[in-house]
Formats: sequence, structure tokens, C-alpha cells
Amino acid sequence: MSTDESRAVSRPSGSQSAEGVPRAHRLALAEVAVGLPAAAWGMRRRSVGWAAAGAVLMVHGALELSYETVFPRD
Repeated sequence: MSTDESRAVSRPSGSQSAEGVPRAHRLALAEVAVGLPAAAWGMRRRSVGWAAAGAVLMVHGALELSYETVFPRD
């Protein structure tokens, strides 16, 4: 069996691959990491738009991070 064949066999198929979970967590952490300074910038400048955008990013990232806790995988 060649290395390409062994890679194809070892990878799970479907929408829930083993590689997708860490990518989602990295994206959620990035949303929280970007949302926090954006919200702080909005609070400092008294800009409702920046504060709301930062809050939305932080909440969405936190919900994505907590998804595995609420809906555990089999």
C-alpha cells in the first residue's frame, strides 16, 4: 500500500472530520481574541458600532468554544 492510499484510508470521511474540530476551535479563539480589543476600542472611543461588533465576536466565539460541552460527540 502506498502512502497516498494509507492516508486516504486513515482519514475519516464526511462533514465531521478529525481536522475540522481543531480548526473550529482556532477560529473561535481568533474571534474572541479579535472581539476583545474591538470592544475595548469601542468603549474607549464611545463608539457603539465597534463595541457591538466586538461583543458579537466575543459571544459567537464563546458559544463555539462551549459547543462541545453542550453537545458532546459520541
